[in-house]
Amino acid sequence: MSGKRKRQDTSELQNNVFNGGREVRMYINCMVNINTEDNEDTSDSESSDIDEEDIEDVSDDEYEEEDDSNEADSLDEDDTDEENEQHQEDNEENCDTKAKNKQHTRSDRDSGIDDSPNDKEETTEDKYKLFKSKATRRQISKTKSTSDKDTQECSQDPEIPDEYEEDSSDEEDLRNTIGNVPLKWYDEYPHLGYNLDGKHIIKPKRGDTLDNFLNRIENPDFDRTVFDKQTGQDVRLSDADLDIVKRVMSQKVPDASYDYYAPWIDHFTYEVMEMPLSGRTDSKKSFVPSKDEAAYVAKRAEQIRRGLIQYTHKREKKYHFYDLWSDKKRLRRIHDPMPAPKVKLPGHWFSYNPPREYLPHFNKPFGSLREVPGYKHFIHECWERCIDLYIAPRKRVLRVNASSKDLIPVLPKAQDLQPFPTMEGLVFKGHRSIIRSISIHPLGKFLASGSDDQTVKIWEISTGRCLRSFDIEAAVKWVAWNPSSKLFLLGIVIEKKVIFLNPETYLTDKVVVKQTNAVFKEEPDQGDYIQPERVRTAVTWRKPTADEWAKGYRIVIDHFRSVKQIVWHKQGDYFATVIPQGDHRSVLMHQLSRWRSQVPFNKCKGLVQAVQFHPKLPFLYVATQSHIRVYNLQKQRILKKVQANCRWISSIAIHPGGEHFLISGYDCRLNWFEMEYTKRPRILRYHKAAVRCAAYHRKYPLFASASDEGRVIVSHGMVYNDWLKDPFIVPVKELKGHKMFEGLCVLDVTWHPYEPFLFTSGADATIRLWH
Repeated sequence: MSGKRKRQDTSELQNNVFNGGREVRMYINCMVNINTEDNEDTSDSESSDIDEEDIEDVSDDEYEEEDDSNEADSLDEDDTDEENEQHQEDNEENCDTKAKNKQHTRSDRDSGIDDSPNDKEETTEDKYKLFKSKATRRQISKTKSTSDKDTQECSQDPEIPDEYEEDSSDEEDLRNTIGNVPLKWYDEYPHLGYNLDGKHIIKPKRGDTLDNFLNRIENPDFDRTVFDKQTGQDVRLSDADLDIVKRVMSQKVPDASYDYYAPWIDHFTYEVMEMPLSGRTDSKKSFVPSKDEAAYVAKRAEQIRRGLIQYTHKREKKYHFYDLWSDKKRLRRIHDPMPAPKVKLPGHWFSYNPPREYLPHFNKPFGSLREVPGYKHFIHECWERCIDLYIAPRKRVLRVNASSKDLIPVLPKAQDLQPFPTMEGLVFKGHRSIIRSISIHPLGKFLASGSDDQTVKIWEISTGRCLRSFDIEAAVKWVAWNPSSKLFLLGIVIEKKVIFLNPETYLTDKVVVKQTNAVFKEEPDQGDYIQPERVRTAVTWRKPTADEWAKGYRIVIDHFRSVKQIVWHKQGDYFATVIPQGDHRSVLMHQLSRWRSQVPFNKCKGLVQAVQFHPKLPFLYVATQSHIRVYNLQKQRILKKVQANCRWISSIAIHPGGEHFLISGYDCRLNWFEMEYTKRPRILRYHKAAVRCAAYHRKYPLFASASDEGRVIVSHGMVYNDWLKDPFIVPVKELKGHKMFEGLCVLDVTWHPYEPFLFTSGADATIRLWH
């Protein structure tokens, strides 16, 4: 840019400044007259008091200086020497004027309020001179430099970028590196500390009292804006910060997510840890004994020197040394020899001529030693004994110093074996008598229960309410849901009948309900099949009557004797029934889709108590009073016979893996068997009354057992894939809640198919959910 062009721009700026100065002068005169009239003072304008801040507010010096400084920075630096000399003289004049203005401005900003007219007495001419000096300063600043640059011409580089151009209130501003020094040291300087490059950090421009007042009225975030002394900026507080401030003012914990009732973590427990919790070094004070300890030690030492305290016990020698060459008779090879055990002195029984009273009634005394029958071999026997004692290797058996804690196996904490049920969640009430059996639907939504009050109830597990209740003509002994997802069918055992019921609840899928009704609406065609005589006399399939169909019955199977149990195969088409008094027909196999039955065994030794299907293979477990027999249904032969370590078996449970099974008995014991090694079961003796039933969880390594004493024991049973590793069995929880009734308490337990929830039914006519 040429010098002529610069001079034209400068002249235009000067004209604008001076024209504005005349307008301000007229405004000042008007203000003087108004103040004179209000105060009822003399008309002399010189005696009126006008604040310096009023002049600055009206003229808008700060805004004009800010704009002009930007223009001045944009000018080229190719000025002539004459202009530089003129600017240098003007700057010297401006320094004195600005120093005075700074003092007044700083006092006003520190006080926070406007000064009263009586505090300062200045004439109008002084005000005009002050304004004229300011106008001159603005003219000079627009041509070359601003007032801010005058004070920073020796300390700041003009090419330094604005520090406050980008501000982020989300993270702490760490640009200021002044350290831990008082901020008032920088009150007289235009900068506030230094950045990482060692350059000045310029203070941000702050408005006067009028700007603060306008900001309070117009800015909606004024209430949440605070001043940061470290950076000199106004920081807007976020909602989270305001919430913390409010909580602190109301004497609450600053963090709203803090949990007062969180589980207490006992860092310092009675258990001795191998490693310390903290790695801090001990203080020097811990190595210096206290004065009391030093005095006590000195006192005891003096007593020991005088002989007032004597220690009689001797220290045990860890090692025994002896002089090898002192005793010539001692053998070098035998160190610390062990003498032979002493033989008891002979008594009358070893004498060849004892007194008469010590002789047996059928023996006679010997006249001499040679007449003793063992005399011939006596010398040889003594020789053999001496040789045995001399040649036989002997080793000193050291006494084992083991405590009782070392003999107990190390078990993990119960907290490390979670999840498992620990507390009572729901109580299902509605039955009026003993609840013999319960069953969970495969989807885990419904619970069926059968009671001696001749009712079957369907419960909703999530809410605990009873959905349907069916009146049966006799006491219900057993209930079992069909495991197939295509059928909504419940098997019920009453006396000599097995009834299949469709509950038809409105909470299940309507398609499955209609499909179940359609399957059993008509009897299947038997074709050329002729039922054997032994089967015909034992089982009869029939369709329900119209009244029974209205109740929900779909199939009725009549048996020749009372039925105890019904067990489903995993596919849902086959099931087995147990008739304890049925002799060789105690176990019957049925096919639901064809309405056919068969007797799998020609002979049955003992009373059959329970049966179970293998979860993966075509095996059938048959438990009698004292034996368990495993049959292969596909090959139709027996695989294994196991003698249970139990007097009377009550139930049998198969592990989901199929390699282990659990036997409960009325003799208060549980027996854990392994299929590959069934001779020595693991016996669990933590019940004090008859164990009614036991059950495995299908998903978690848990199993539970219930007894007539009212306790339900939940145990952790981990089965490893390695066959050489024994299963890990640990009792983890004891549940109590059922009441005794006529010597009975908990009669049945079952697990939820997916969650670690346990359901128990008892003689107190209640069903309890433990979670």
